[in-house]
Amino acid sequence: MQTALVLGLGVSGKAACQLLLKKGYHVIAVDDRMQQCPEVEALGVRVFNTQHIVDLDALDLVVSSPGIAPTHPIYQQAILKHIPVMGEAQLGLKELSQPCIGITGTNGKTTVTSMVTHILHHAQHKARSLGNIGESLCLYALSPKIDEILVIELSSYQLETMNGEMLDTAVILNITPDHLDRYGRMKDYAKAKWNIQHCLKKEAPLIVYDKVLEEWKEFQEIERVIAYTYPSLVVNLPEEYTRNGRHDGNNLLAAWLLVKKFGVTEEQFIGALKEFKKPSHRIEYVATIGGVQYFDDSKGTNLDAVARAVEAMNGPVWLIAGGVDKGASYAFWKEAFKDRVVKIFALGEAKEKISREVGVFCEVEEVESLEQAIRRATREAASGSNVLLSPGCSSFDMFIDYAHRGDEFQRIVRSIEEERRKEII
Repeated sequence: MQTALVLGLGVSGKAACQLLLKKGYHVIAVDDRMQQCPEVEALGVRVFNTQHIVDLDALDLVVSSPGIAPTHPIYQQAILKHIPVMGEAQLGLKELSQPCIGITGTNGKTTVTSMVTHILHHAQHKARSLGNIGESLCLYALSPKIDEILVIELSSYQLETMNGEMLDTAVILNITPDHLDRYGRMKDYAKAKWNIQHCLKKEAPLIVYDKVLEEWKEFQEIERVIAYTYPSLVVNLPEEYTRNGRHDGNNLLAAWLLVKKFGVTEEQFIGALKEFKKPSHRIEYVATIGGVQYFDDSKGTNLDAVARAVEAMNGPVWLIAGGVDKGASYAFWKEAFKDRVVKIFALGEAKEKISREVGVFCEVEEVESLEQAIRRATREAASGSNVLLSPGCSSFDMFIDYAHRGDEFQRIVRSIEEERRKEII
């Protein structure tokens, strides 16, 4: 019997344990954060943490969860000992025979994944979102539905080690600074994104935003690349679907190029868009108070996402940003903020760095809480302007996740709206 080690026991790691057991492996698991995991131990998996000694020479395979960096000692030792290492996503994908669409990029992955799944449903296809959205691939592989098209959101973490003929088509939406705390260099981050090309089936096309191809052509290793750019849309979209500018236009075009492969017509595509609602916390309108519009872009966790959100605003912007710094320089914002952002309210662990790097070209005020930032912005913002939460940082210093942060933003804004309503009454 072969032995596999699962590194990391989050949701995807636990599912990987189950799938490996189903495939007949003897499974052990390592998680730095826990001594025990009753959920997988009940299945016969022995759980260790790094304080225990694991006999790597007895291993035939290491399966790494997305949150585990390649610098992890066990990961590094496995490479040195020539033990195969694969990610949870690849383990799951190898078990699936359904048509698979891969979607990656710094921004817009979840929106495009949700959009493509919705459009396929509208065109009477059975489809399911997986990967970073919905079930993990290993969990789905335990009981797959053979008649579904799988629309798979793939992060750079998942793509780092992935290879094999698994995807029927794929897209790279964009590559902008993110996760540099893990990768160190943009070049290494971009290379991880481009690894999606090594996951395509023979003759399957890779769709790439033209600026990605222009900037990172050194990583292109296949000829089957379709470059695209907005506004060169090949469908006649009403203006309401592109009013947020290039970012939304590029997402729509990517979705169209992906679903065309499955026989979706222009009429079906446009009809589906009329019913599509973006996932929450992505430049989501919340309320208008005293002529000021409030937008929740809590999912904007990298610098380019913030720039795109600012560019989507009509009128001056009071920006709320900050959280856990991800390694890039906030000077990136200089051009995008010019003549748009009036003031930044900086919070969280990154507030001093934001103040230091952005304060040279934009007014910055450091605040202690999200509520303080919202109330200060409410006092200062004039009618016709916008209060925008778009942090450019992770949320884990003050919140459970980006959704918790966005929910809190919306709760506070609505409480201010109710206070104003009572004042008028």
